[in-house]
Amino acid sequence: MTPHKVAQLVVIVTLTLCLTPIHVNSSPRVTRSKQTQVKNNLLVEEFSFVIKNLKVAHQGGNTLNITVRYRYKSNVLVGDYPDFRLVAKDIETFLTNYPNETDYWEIVNKKIPLLVLDKYSAIALVTSQIDVSPTTAVPYFRSSITTRHRTGRK
Repeated sequence: MTPHKVAQLVVIVTLTLCLTPIHVNSSPRVTRSKQTQVKNNLLVEEFSFVIKNLKVAHQGGNTLNITVRYRYKSNVLVGDYPDFRLVAKDIETFLTNYPNETDYWEIVNKKIPLLVLDKYSAIALVTSQIDVSPTTAVPYFRSSITTRHRTGRK
């Protein structure tokens, strides 16, 4: 089994164990899932989606799988939930237009949760994982994972 297939299997198993998938027919490249927990009578809501096989020119051309998981603020109003497809599109646009070709993936990935928190006020915490497929130039599967949370000021 190739390193890429192993990494895909790890992502699938992780998502299967942690989340209940909901398939969306509107975009075959994006999948989503939602998790709700109650801890000590405190409701915790999380949502996640995966952008698969996104081709970007960054670092000479790469194929990415991006997993985004976020936690909502407490007591989110029904009208404040963001449409995850808009969040996914913002991330795709950001990555396809990223200006500095030489930035490491860790630098690129630090900016994704910041983008989401700045634009979507109902979200309190964001984790972004970029999985980069091997290429002939870099024959290793690699990942960057970052998490940001909203400070009390916003």
